[in-house]
Amino acid sequence: MNGEAVFKLLLKAPARFRRSFKCSWDGLKAIFRKEESFRLESIAFAALLAALLFCPWPAWKRLVLTASFMLIPLAETLNSAIEDVCDLVTGERSVLVKNAKDKGALAVLLAIVLNALALAALLSA
Repeated sequence: MNGEAVFKLLLKAPARFRRSFKCSWDGLKAIFRKEESFRLESIAFAALLAALLFCPWPAWKRLVLTASFMLIPLAETLNSAIEDVCDLVTGERSVLVKNAKDKGALAVLLAIVLNALALAALLSA
């Protein structure tokens, strides 16, 4: 890529960022409306952040716990997207659709287990 192409790309970056942010914001509103589990996990995340404000841990421990906890809503968002696509593709009962949705749910569970392990490790360190 030459310098002129890089310059043109950089000129487009702010508009692209705004469009991407709008899509992300729309996704956040949609998942809050539709997914109760996401709302509950968001409440738990807010409680965790509030607790970490008063926690005497060093900054690296608070950062690790915050980062590991963010994997839960990340997995929940991807799971919700999988479920939406499955529902769009077919409204019928299908073993493949059930498997896809179950695997998405497993991703959320694994993120929760990983977070619990990270918390246990940080508490013992």
